[in-house]
Amino acid sequence: MGDRIKVIMDCDPGIDDGIALAYAAAHQDELELLAVTTFAGNNTIDKVTKNALELVDFYGLKVPVARGQERPLVKEVLHAEEFHGETGLGHCVLPEAKSETASDNAVLFSRELLNRLPEGEQVVMIETAPMTNLALLLKVFPEIKNKIGKIVFMGGAAKGGNITPAAEFNIYADPEAAKIVFDSGIPLVMCGLDATLKCNLTRNQIMKLCQSGDPTARACGDMAGYILENSSKYRCVASIHDAVPFMYLLHPEFFKTEKVLLDVDCSDGAGRGATLCDFRWWLHDEEKIKDMILTDADTERFQQELFEAIYSVSECRTGK
Repeated sequence: MGDRIKVIMDCDPGIDDGIALAYAAAHQDELELLAVTTFAGNNTIDKVTKNALELVDFYGLKVPVARGQERPLVKEVLHAEEFHGETGLGHCVLPEAKSETASDNAVLFSRELLNRLPEGEQVVMIETAPMTNLALLLKVFPEIKNKIGKIVFMGGAAKGGNITPAAEFNIYADPEAAKIVFDSGIPLVMCGLDATLKCNLTRNQIMKLCQSGDPTARACGDMAGYILENSSKYRCVASIHDAVPFMYLLHPEFFKTEKVLLDVDCSDGAGRGATLCDFRWWLHDEEKIKDMILTDADTERFQQELFEAIYSVSECRTGK
């Protein structure tokens, strides 16, 4: 399989997390998913962990799932049931998981996993949830920083928000955690709303998935259809935000990027949770500018790539 990119996914499934995992399952020749860890973002920790176990089994991924934190570092927990439904996966009902969690402490589990990496090897952390687990990992075990090559996260926005006028949900749900991660010195790639809102599926594409005889396509259609009905009815498309970090890793050419220094507003004012993107590169030493944001995306190429991946999951699973 050559040199696969080693990845740990920290997520809160969640419809778009669920579809992102399908994309990862279709690209196991290029991606080595070492673990899936969960956080109570889109729904309660019990529900998102159950979803993660069911999704991993359903897609044929032989990957450990570790249960993470159930609340942010400082503030009250914030869920998004209205966007993801009662279970977190919209209309999609998956078979009960055969596997159980590998650990009930995602932070310790991630540390052990990283410490077992051969000397010189690094992982990419893919964050599609609020960053509480990762912030704790970096704060309590700072020695593992050299095991993380970069952090590619879905969250934030250079312009505007979705949960407030200023803030995107994943950052707003735990800005203190995001601040710890942003200040870690590890290179960051922000897959924010500026790009992810353009990474969508149309109503016709979702209907095609729902009507498919392919079980993975139908499941993804049932998930995406819920977004269309409940939070995107005026847009007529469903953005699949959390697939973007994986697609960026494999197809950076689908996106426009810009170098920045990232920070986050942790105040209690109207700007709480806003990502602050400092584009003034000339004020800083070159080695300090380790962060990058996606500023635009090629919608058609995203749609084609995601569609092909979804339909190939069942073939990967059955070995056809």
